[in-house]
Amino acid sequence: MPLRSAGHARTALLLACLLSARGIACQDLVLRAEFWAESEPVEVLPAEITDTAPKVTVPEEVVRSLLEEGRRVFSGMIWGFEFRYVPYDKARGVAEELEIVPLGEIPWGDPRLGTSQTRLTGTQLRAYLEYRPDPSAAARKAAWDDATFQSAQGRGSAPLAGGREARKAALDQAAKEALRELLRPVEKNKPREIRGVFAYDASPRIVITGGSYTAVVRIRVKVAEVRRYSVY
Repeated sequence: MPLRSAGHARTALLLACLLSARGIACQDLVLRAEFWAESEPVEVLPAEITDTAPKVTVPEEVVRSLLEEGRRVFSGMIWGFEFRYVPYDKARGVAEELEIVPLGEIPWGDPRLGTSQTRLTGTQLRAYLEYRPDPSAAARKAAWDDATFQSAQGRGSAPLAGGREARKAALDQAAKEALRELLRPVEKNKPREIRGVFAYDASPRIVITGGSYTAVVRIRVKVAEVRRYSVY
């Protein structure tokens, strides 16, 4: 069954019922975190030969990559994701599956998303990104702090050879590990599938270790539905 189905409508209600109580309380919320993207610096020589040092710049696609990751992470902190998880079941010949679908996103070019303290460190472009959500988005962010959501943490990796897409893969793998750890008690009964929602509790951390991107995420999770296998 597709993830965006009747199950999606049910899980969406998990947030809607909380938002009604949050209202306008978080108008001054600012999300801020440091992001980085790999870059080979480009030296642009002055038009005339002078004693002026060459200006060091970075390719535009590197800047865009950094902004895209910040946009994706902040969106994941505000709106979160819907997930569908099928546990591995050797006896039934069922392979493990995990689908993750964003529940909302910051539009590209949103003026509320800004940068500060940009710098080039070695081959890494680093910058602090800030996002000032409107009251509705701020209320959604606050809703994830409700006591009915559980906390979990996970770590995931993806080969550097995968490029920038590998960073996203590492984030998804880390979320998967966090969900797997949290759902382990439920998995003991080997359900057919588990559906719910989760959001990043804070900006994930991505580092390079041993030829791979390694991501560490903390998430807030709510299980909406546990489907069992039919018993005849």
